[in-house]
Amino acid sequence: MSAPSNIVSNTFERGFLKVPLETQIRHCDDYELVPLFRRWFSENQPILEAGCGSGRWVAWFANQGWQSVGLDWSAALCARATAAFPQLRFQAGDMQAMPFADGEFGSIVALGSIEHSPGGPELALREFARVLRPGGVAIITVPHLGAVRRLTGWLSAPGTWLKSCRPVRRLTGKIGWQGRSRRAARQTTRPGWTATFSWDENGCSFYEYRFTKVQMRKFLRDAGLEIVEESVAFGDEGIYHCFGRLAGRFDLERAVVVFNPLGRFLRAALPLHCMGHMLCYVVRKTSANTASVRSATTRGA
Repeated sequence: MSAPSNIVSNTFERGFLKVPLETQIRHCDDYELVPLFRRWFSENQPILEAGCGSGRWVAWFANQGWQSVGLDWSAALCARATAAFPQLRFQAGDMQAMPFADGEFGSIVALGSIEHSPGGPELALREFARVLRPGGVAIITVPHLGAVRRLTGWLSAPGTWLKSCRPVRRLTGKIGWQGRSRRAARQTTRPGWTATFSWDENGCSFYEYRFTKVQMRKFLRDAGLEIVEESVAFGDEGIYHCFGRLAGRFDLERAVVVFNPLGRFLRAALPLHCMGHMLCYVVRKTSANTASVRSATTRGA
């Protein structure tokens, strides 16, 4: 079982702690997936957010009158959320081995969380199926390896290699040049999968995977989860992540991408299914697959 690296934990802690909780919760009403939440979660409670980060969605769910629980790798984020919302439950733990009973939840939401384990998302998805009751639903998002992201990744590969070269990092004063190499970090990941990496004072570490629809369909099917809806979402973020400052900037205060003229052109020209930032799945656990999920979970333990 492989947990996320310190780079992942530190990145999310810095990001979530930087923005006041009140601001984060205020942005929830405008979130692209809120209609899905309203359609599925009101009838399927309690809700578990796997990878709850700041706790904003657990608090937002509670504001809708829904029962909710948050689970996150970061004890610091769980402690902050508990201090802010003492009436709500937040628990530090691993979503690949969750401290919950079989069938405890009616819904699970995992927003960009299962892609951060170098071992892959399979164990987490099996755990989702285990703790869901028969008929329960999950809404899961992961980074989309679409056509535009594949193309920009290929075009930027020489620059990525150069930035990861130890002599170059040393000459330019970048952190981590004397630590773990990118090649060593790559060896901790799944062969053939598209992975991204980050640097800190200890060197290079795995950050996240990006998945195709074909990959995700197999992961979900093998976990015993039936796909109800599949979509590509967050087009603006997709353009920003693919083209960066060439297209615009991300306004952290408003949680929106602010495009320049090139960004506006790309937004009008590129279809969502090619450049959307995230794949979104609504999945259901049916009574028929309960036994197979338990068997798969046992084999993966």
